[in-house]
Amino acid sequence: MPTAAALEPQKLPDTSHVDYARVYEPSDDTFLLVDALTADVAALRAVRPAVCVEVGSGSGAVVTHLGRLLAASAPPPHVLATDVNRTAALATAATSAAAGVAVHALHADLLRALRPGSVDVVVFNPPYVPTSAAELAGAALSNDIALSWAGGARGRVVTDRLLNALPDALAPRCLFYLLGVAENEPDEIVAWLGERGFTATTVGERRAQNERLFVIRFARGCDELALDAG
Repeated sequence: MPTAAALEPQKLPDTSHVDYARVYEPSDDTFLLVDALTADVAALRAVRPAVCVEVGSGSGAVVTHLGRLLAASAPPPHVLATDVNRTAALATAATSAAAGVAVHALHADLLRALRPGSVDVVVFNPPYVPTSAAELAGAALSNDIALSWAGGARGRVVTDRLLNALPDALAPRCLFYLLGVAENEPDEIVAWLGERGFTATTVGERRAQNERLFVIRFARGCDELALDAG
């Protein structure tokens, strides 16, 4: 995968109202995803999306920023967010409303609430930190905030669930933005989605403490469009 260009830092929407004891607080990965989407806005607009979804929206910072980026599109897309954490879905709704951005926040698991083949853009910052099965199970049993980052084996438990649903959930011409770390074995993800018609481009990279974060854009049915980032 090619190395991403340097990204200009962006300001996040206000999330001061969010209960961070129950919802993931914006961190380095959030800032990287926002910066990568901003740098890749030409690709986002080129697809002319009708429906954009952030899966696992948490505080709503990313999806609200996405809505801002595409607000001037003609016509602007429907922007949705899903989160299995009801408190996070409510936080997303509050964040987007405070920013004056139209986002429909759903308390839902991944993309299950949406009609197959209806989504043009998906953005996903999953629980990507590799953890033991016992640690993940303990977080699930207690419904702990750790569920927002604990990813199980290879940090891929939730990511793999979404990957299996993507080919049918996405429209024929679509984009999928995935954030992760090297331990998630991104080359395997690229190969798996490549077999299903997706091409991969790294649109963001950044070192954060002891992690090397990346954002990969997967595109399907976009051969006739200019999608070069930057």
